[in-house]
Amino acid sequence: MSILYEHEDGTLLCTEQYFNCVISEVTGSPKINNDLFKILFPYRSKVTARKKAKKIPNEATQTIDTSNSIEKAAIEVQHKYAVLKPILQNSNYLKNSPSTIDNKKALKAADFIYEETGKHQLKTISGGNFGPPVIRPVQGAQYIFPENCRFFCNDVQVIGKELSGEKFDLILLDPPWWNKYIRRKRKKCPHAYDMIFNCNLQAIPIEDLLSDNGIVVVWCTNSPQHLNFLTDTIFPKWKVSLIAKWYWLKITLSGEPICEFSEPPGKQPFEQIFIGMKEKNSNQKLPPDGKLIVTVPSAIHSHKPPLTEVLKSFMPQNAKCLEIFARYLLPNFTSYGNEVLRFQHESLYLFNRKK
Repeated sequence: MSILYEHEDGTLLCTEQYFNCVISEVTGSPKINNDLFKILFPYRSKVTARKKAKKIPNEATQTIDTSNSIEKAAIEVQHKYAVLKPILQNSNYLKNSPSTIDNKKALKAADFIYEETGKHQLKTISGGNFGPPVIRPVQGAQYIFPENCRFFCNDVQVIGKELSGEKFDLILLDPPWWNKYIRRKRKKCPHAYDMIFNCNLQAIPIEDLLSDNGIVVVWCTNSPQHLNFLTDTIFPKWKVSLIAKWYWLKITLSGEPICEFSEPPGKQPFEQIFIGMKEKNSNQKLPPDGKLIVTVPSAIHSHKPPLTEVLKSFMPQNAKCLEIFARYLLPNFTSYGNEVLRFQHESLYLFNRKK
């Protein structure tokens, strides 16, 4: 559904295509608003506009000290994408450079969705859909539910009580890492999300929820503080060992990274995905290290691409899956978070009411 192209140096995903496929049977033939994915031009931050950030050299001109893990990661991502990009261009997966030089349509669509979904803040509810995908009312608003999904809209600090005794083969987390920029944004903008301290993330009882041969997958920012705390403190507490690190590279429709690779702490066009495992089974296929996941991102902040199809080959058949800090629902998943239905709201979709 979402995999457009696979190569040893990376996988190209289409998030828009995935969401449309999983709700294709819903009455009214909804399609996710494709304006969200009209990322036509690299973003340029206000800081970069005032003072251009120092670029990280590519592999051909590398002169920097690669002892810094973020710099190493940036060079690895550049190297892999330098191989992959010409293949995607020649296979017509990338569009020609657009005549416009902005992302106004995408940002306008995202602002509209933030405003509409913000009107319907759901608290402490749970439910699910165990039939085909469907649209249903919840507390005065319409939400789309994929097939075979279960959700808990609640604070993650009580997840151990609500899911007590359950074991999952895959646990996926996209934590709202503590961030100074988001903290400042919260004072001015109602769209900013609640953040979590590292100690509270560590306290989530993943060690009790993960099956013996289960895999935990964590999205992480490029903050050295968060990266180190995750691998050195959180993973040991959860009783998992790091087995692979992947990279999510965000590109425009024409294939350019959405911002420049910069010297830390400058903004990067990629995020990191850490994969841990409780016990290694000699018969179990393990995720490879250094995999590159490439997508045109949604303009909605932190609207991550689903990884279900990429991870499927490392899961047992009929795997039991859990996403924590979820903001949308996935088929065959239990989803948990205080905004778990936010991006299932009808405002994300365009309907053909005649059908």
